[in-house]
Amino acid sequence: MNARPFSPETLANRWGCSSEMVRQMCRRGDLSYFRLGKLIRIPANEVDRVECLTGDSSSTEDNTASPTGIPGSELRLARMIGDGPKLSLVKSGAGSTDQPRNG
Repeated sequence: MNARPFSPETLANRWGCSSEMVRQMCRRGDLSYFRLGKLIRIPANEVDRVECLTGDSSSTEDNTASPTGIPGSELRLARMIGDGPKLSLVKSGAGSTDQPRNG
């Protein structure tokens, strides 16, 4: 299945951002792309990869509430461009002391 590549404009439409933001992601290396002459094109499998990394679930987006009250599409875009809410690591395992564990 060979899906057509996206232009920055069509991808920006899909992600709800500006085409300049898509171009910046390409320049930073966040998004793989290729050139056809002067035109930038983003392969469909690269779009799928990024959407999987950012947790895109457009089929369920309108069915679930975001715990932050911010729409899911805005959170995904913010994570893609690095402005999203920072996630903190949660320590797991037995015991809640701050002492080092013996190996």
